[in-house]
Amino acid sequence: MKKFIKLVLFASALALPVRALCSSAWVARAFVGAQGYVQIDDGVYAARDLPLEERRRALTALHAARGRIAGTFGAPVARPTTIIAANDREAARLGLADDVPGTAFISPLRTEVVLNLAHFSIDVTAHELVHAEVAQRLGFWTRAVKLPVWFDEGVAVQLDRREPYLIDCGAVGGQRIREVRQLTTVRRFWHGDGGQIVRNYQAAKCAAADVLERHPPRTLYASLARLAEGAHFDDVFGPEPITP
Repeated sequence: MKKFIKLVLFASALALPVRALCSSAWVARAFVGAQGYVQIDDGVYAARDLPLEERRRALTALHAARGRIAGTFGAPVARPTTIIAANDREAARLGLADDVPGTAFISPLRTEVVLNLAHFSIDVTAHELVHAEVAQRLGFWTRAVKLPVWFDEGVAVQLDRREPYLIDCGAVGGQRIREVRQLTTVRRFWHGDGGQIVRNYQAAKCAAADVLERHPPRTLYASLARLAEGAHFDDVFGPEPITP
């Protein structure tokens, strides 16, 4: 039975990148240099006609976001291809859903982070760069098969200081935190309306914070290395704690 479950997870993980690699948005990101974008920093692309002050704003946020990661988890090593979309139309062409300020697109080939300048912030930038960092340290397949989505999102939202995520975990409640630990896949985590998804992020932040209380943030990279070497999630981060 366990072998069957692993096979299903592997097939599901494989299907997602195969579909993604066939999309026009993937082509736009993969050949961003031929789409009117220029490299403004190592691995960072922006529209050729983007004003200089806007380029500086984006690079300043990227630098600050990496500093936020370094201050919490340690120096980041991931250098994803980062694309700065100037507006909603460009963001949609690069694969961002409506009103989504940024996304890390993680595939077996590389990681691409698309950020929409129309909704730009250090919080969003740090959030997506954490996803890129986790993917870099685990590798695509280990992340897809071994890392629960609630934990991936919960760790990223630790550095996201937007208003909906500045919450009291006591108010979220133990029952809701236990429930979010069942949202191990993208399909489960992103199920429901916008309000439900925000509540999933809030609960995931609290669930991940509980793990990080027992396994301090500065040990995260070492713990991810153990996962990459073959350990199971519960063996590394411990089973679900008993909460009231």
